[in-house]
Amino acid sequence: MNWIQSLLGFFYDIVFGCRHSSQTRPFTLEQQTYKVCLDCGKQIHYSREHFTPLSAREVRRMKTATTPMAVISTTMPTSSFVPRRADKSTAAA
Repeated sequence: MNWIQSLLGFFYDIVFGCRHSSQTRPFTLEQQTYKVCLDCGKQIHYSREHFTPLSAREVRRMKTATTPMAVISTTMPTSSFVPRRADKSTAAA
């Protein structure tokens, strides 16, 4: 029965966010403004302009806009990664 309550709590958190009332004031660290729940430790991201909580969609947009994209080259020399097989000796024949 406890797992049902935890499952329902999980979905409630996804839909409505943190349900605890004891939270810190909004503060900004590393270009991100958020509050922290003192009960569960969850970060609740805030808009700096409106000081309202951001939705999950807005948080994803914000993180993808600030994350630099890495370009990985796919043309690598295979000789440095794949060891060559030594030629078989015919001395034993």
